[in-house]
Amino acid sequence: MNISFHPQASQISPMRTTRFAAPGGKEVQSALQDKLEISHEGQQAAAETEVRQDFDQSWKIFEANLSSMTKDQFMAMAQEQLGEQKLEVNWNASVDPDGQIWYQTYFDSFVSQITAFRDTAESAIRDHYAGAYQEALNSPLGRDLPSQLNFIAAKYQCSWTEYFDASMPAEERQWTYTQVRAMLTGSGLRLNDPYALKDIHVPTNEETTRIAKQAADEKICQLARQARGITD
Repeated sequence: MNISFHPQASQISPMRTTRFAAPGGKEVQSALQDKLEISHEGQQAAAETEVRQDFDQSWKIFEANLSSMTKDQFMAMAQEQLGEQKLEVNWNASVDPDGQIWYQTYFDSFVSQITAFRDTAESAIRDHYAGAYQEALNSPLGRDLPSQLNFIAAKYQCSWTEYFDASMPAEERQWTYTQVRAMLTGSGLRLNDPYALKDIHVPTNEETTRIAKQAADEKICQLARQARGITD
């Protein structure tokens, strides 16, 4: 069957890859996994991908909740963030009797860290895909948004079109399509992009928590020194 691309079509529906379970069920899959040997580089790459995915998902949840958060909910979220870690908080009853200053400082530091990473990541993504974005803006199918979206679908997802870029690896094509589409439509960029962010360190939850805790401890120590008349 031959399928041809019509440049006047209003929308191209990109094909997506689906993975099916192995015929043997979980037992076969488990047996295969037991025999699989992964190199150190492969393990490191997998770990970095998992960190990026965790950050991307955490940021989406955090961003969705932050705008409608009350002060009490704000503090509760900080306390829940610490949750089961059972950190020894350096509170001083004279300057922070209920721990609210400590939690406020902790959460402010936590937010500033992930916000700074988001800004850095988004800038890197826009720089990385600047060429593909400009090409889409000047799409040969037209410069209106539907035509631009049709063009990137044709180039990065539809192998039967004359615009398809077969020289690019499939995964990279998918990421290019996803990020350029977000740039065209103004929707959120994906912050777990392994291509645009390959040279950028993605902070883990443990790192972010440690720095936020240190900032909160130092704030209480500073207030305690000020209360005792000690200047730095």
